[in-house]
Amino acid sequence: MAKRSLLTGIAISALALPLVLSTQAASASGGTASAVHTVVAHLNNPRGLAVDKDGRIWIAEAGKGGTNCQGTGGDATCVGLTSSVSKFANGTLTRVISRLISVGGPGGIGSEGAVAVALDHGDLAVIMAASAFEVPTSGFPKPVLNAARAELGQLILSTKAGAWGTAAAVGSRDWIWTSTHKFLQPDQFPDANPNGVAVVGDKVFVADAGANLLAQVNAQGAVRTLAYFQVPKGSPTDGVPTCVAQGPDGALYVGELLGGTFAPGGARVWRVTLSGGTAHAKVWATGFTTIQGCGFDKWGNFYATEFQTAGLNEDPTASPLGDVVKVDKAGHRTHLGTGSLFWPSGFAAGPNGAIYVSNCSIAPASGFGPCPKGGEVVRVG
Repeated sequence: MAKRSLLTGIAISALALPLVLSTQAASASGGTASAVHTVVAHLNNPRGLAVDKDGRIWIAEAGKGGTNCQGTGGDATCVGLTSSVSKFANGTLTRVISRLISVGGPGGIGSEGAVAVALDHGDLAVIMAASAFEVPTSGFPKPVLNAARAELGQLILSTKAGAWGTAAAVGSRDWIWTSTHKFLQPDQFPDANPNGVAVVGDKVFVADAGANLLAQVNAQGAVRTLAYFQVPKGSPTDGVPTCVAQGPDGALYVGELLGGTFAPGGARVWRVTLSGGTAHAKVWATGFTTIQGCGFDKWGNFYATEFQTAGLNEDPTASPLGDVVKVDKAGHRTHLGTGSLFWPSGFAAGPNGAIYVSNCSIAPASGFGPCPKGGEVVRVG
């Protein structure tokens, strides 16, 4: 996966059901864009979303990097304490956790920091990107380096009032796992980039886009690898699992950004079941493109946000158009928001069935290009 190797100066990425479907793409239906309404704008790289029973929206904002830069021009790495977790309720945005580490390029486009949030028995589980293994020993102010070492790749548990602490170094554990499994990706491992989170009972599940795995964190903070998502032999890239959600059947569903190809239609959704502590992963559906977020509504319909429907492409002239794909219980697909979404990422379904997506998810609050209002949360439909 093309991504920023955090704090090392490598060029930034543009990112950065009981029913079993056929492994072939399910039939498509629809195509007429649903209405897209802006709920809140001027967010800094909004990624993962969660909606509680009272309809409050919780947003992982990856931040806008910072003013501490190393390197030159567009290849510079800029860091700062600009990432946050926000709450939107009754028309008001409140940053309940602030001053988390953020890493990006000049201007804050595509920054990384807090990238996912889930509800945890009334509280919050937050995932930070990357891992402490990617933090250099020098080159940035000490407070920034200390924050990076303490926070990158961490599972953060927080009350809704904002009291928080780190609970597990998921990114570092995944990095170590890949270092002992380099044969799986000799040209990329070791690597780690936690990107999606789900809470089921007393366990937290994390999709790692860099390590290509699904990890489990137990109540004591121990991390173990449940499943590795392999791609077909000869694929030009890896799978890049980006999101995880529990289905109405109790299984976990994991969406991929790439699935082994940068071209459209290569991303898969895996269904993962646990039996006797062992995970069993099977491809549940194919034919998606650049999945970034996924989840279910209260009726059991599955949704996936597609970051770039024309295929992952970091060229400045590439199409920024994204989509939300709904898969109903019969396996039929409906495309929502077509032509109205740009680089969408996180997904959440509200208690009343409303569908929310983080739009312009690689934009800082000041905006750029097709995202003049910066990062947004939008309601689709």
